[in-house]
Amino acid sequence: MADYPAPSSPDAAGRIVGGGADETERAAEAALRPKRLEDFVGQQVVRGQLSVVLRAALARGNVPDHVLLSGPPGLGKTTLAMIIANEVDGVLRITSGPAIQHAGDLAAILSSLEEGDVLFIDEIHRLARTAEEMLYLAMEDFRVDVVVGKGPGATSIPLT
Repeated sequence: MADYPAPSSPDAAGRIVGGGADETERAAEAALRPKRLEDFVGQQVVRGQLSVVLRAALARGNVPDHVLLSGPPGLGKTTLAMIIANEVDGVLRITSGPAIQHAGDLAAILSSLEEGDVLFIDEIHRLARTAEEMLYLAMEDFRVDVVVGKGPGATSIPLT
C-alpha cells in the first residue's frame, strides 16, 4: 500500500490544502470535460437551443453575440462555456463577478479580448454595479467608455 499523507497533514509549505491544482490535476479535469456539444450529456433542451445558436452563428461566419447560462451550481455552465469556445475555435477567458471590483477591472479584461474570444463571468450576479453598467454598454455597443479625471474636467474616452 502506498504511503500517502493523511488528509489533514500539512504539505512541505506547511499548508493543509494546496493553493491550486498542479498540471496533473488540470490535465485530468480537462480530460473529463466534454469538448463538443454533442458529447455533453443531459439537458436536451439547453443542448438543442445552444446547438441552434452555434449553427446559425457559424453559418453567418461569426460567433454568437451573447449567451446567458444560468442555474444552480453543478449544471455545467462552465463546461458549456468551454464547449462554446471550442465549437467556435475561440479562446475561453474565465473570470468571476467578485474578482471584478471596479469598472476598470472589467475594462482591462474587455480590452484584452480578441475577435472570437469567449468571456465567461462566473457568479455574474456578484459583479460590482459600475462594472455591470459598463458590461451592458460593451454588450450593446461593443465599446467601453473610460472616464479620465473627476468633476467638470472629466473626459470620457471610448475604447472600441
